[in-house]
Amino acid sequence: MFNFVRSMRGSMLAGAAALGLGACNLDVASPSVIDAATFDPNADGQTLSLSAQTNFYIAFQAVAQAGGLISEELWSGAARAQARRLSSRTFASTDDINARVFAPLSLAIASNRSAVSVLSQGASAATDVNRARSAMILGFSVELMAETMCTGVIQGGPELTDPQLLDTAITAFTSALTVAKAAGAAGTTIMNASNVGLARAYLQRGNYTAAAQTAALVPASFTTDVVTSANLSTQSSLGNQFYASSLAGVLVAPARYRQSDARVSIDSTQPGNTQNGLPFIIQTKYSSYSDPIRLASGLEALYIVAEAQLHGSAATTTAIALINARRAAGMQSAYAGATDTLSVVAELLNQRARDFWLEGKKLGDLRRNPSVPFTSVLTDPDGAIFYANSAQKFGSNLCAPIPPEETNANPNFKP
Repeated sequence: MFNFVRSMRGSMLAGAAALGLGACNLDVASPSVIDAATFDPNADGQTLSLSAQTNFYIAFQAVAQAGGLISEELWSGAARAQARRLSSRTFASTDDINARVFAPLSLAIASNRSAVSVLSQGASAATDVNRARSAMILGFSVELMAETMCTGVIQGGPELTDPQLLDTAITAFTSALTVAKAAGAAGTTIMNASNVGLARAYLQRGNYTAAAQTAALVPASFTTDVVTSANLSTQSSLGNQFYASSLAGVLVAPARYRQSDARVSIDSTQPGNTQNGLPFIIQTKYSSYSDPIRLASGLEALYIVAEAQLHGSAATTTAIALINARRAAGMQSAYAGATDTLSVVAELLNQRARDFWLEGKKLGDLRRNPSVPFTSVLTDPDGAIFYANSAQKFGSNLCAPIPPEETNANPNFKP
């Protein structure tokens, strides 16, 4: 048997380590095992790979929303104290929101890792686009864990630092690129997306030369999305959750995002208030359950090249050109600020915050650039008065701790 939970013993995921195959109608005797006698890596590989990818799509939205609250892309309209703590960057490991992020992200990592392992046994493994896809999604899953969590764990293993997680993501993306390139035209989209993910991981890791070189390989017009669904039976898990949460009054646009910029689309005409009394000012970037969410793009690659050059050689020409192009897209005048490296990095991140609003990138931007003032990136600084009706102030937590559901069950955390 191919046992997809064999390495999760002791992990918080052991009781819920299904590969998510049921949603794709793969008939198996158990949700966590596939019979080797009936599974064909060539014939059934697409179903396996797309099922694991769906686990990532679900995890991506959970991480993007939590990261959006921490990085102040969103304000919480919920009355729940835990949501307010998360939004104020003062959350604790015992808050269940952390498990709601860690668990689906861990499942996405485990399922895609297992899919890569199984598909590597197929007769066409060297050119299998399904194997390449799963390796790419594994890379994105681990990369998100590195950007969101203070430290990470993979399938019940030891605690991993962010650099260790990023190195794992880099290995996964590199593998995806090798197979996708061998697959020819069928692997083009996977190659481009993997190059964006790889460049992003290099940038977060501080390898600026590799980041710029890799990002430069991506066509400017390229884009690929997290797919969502308006199907009534799956809206709560596969539907666009930014849209759903906005309708429910759980998420609203922060004050710094309420501006005249087409990239930051909001609606302030809705009547009433949120659950915790905030004005009902919601995002309109996503207007249906089926609106896709951009995952990787040529635009992101351009930003990576510009930032890598700023950090690597203090070269500002590429960054200022991109800043002005994006300011024009947002109906802003040309940049007239200071041209020292830190000031240009700050303005570049300001434009990134607009272009990639609600796309799960801003938290990584803030963590990667601790010298940039929060106020330059549409974010309130540490110690500022928190927006909620409580007198709470913004804290300094920019990463989520591993939840006790994992540390209590994982033997690697025992004394």
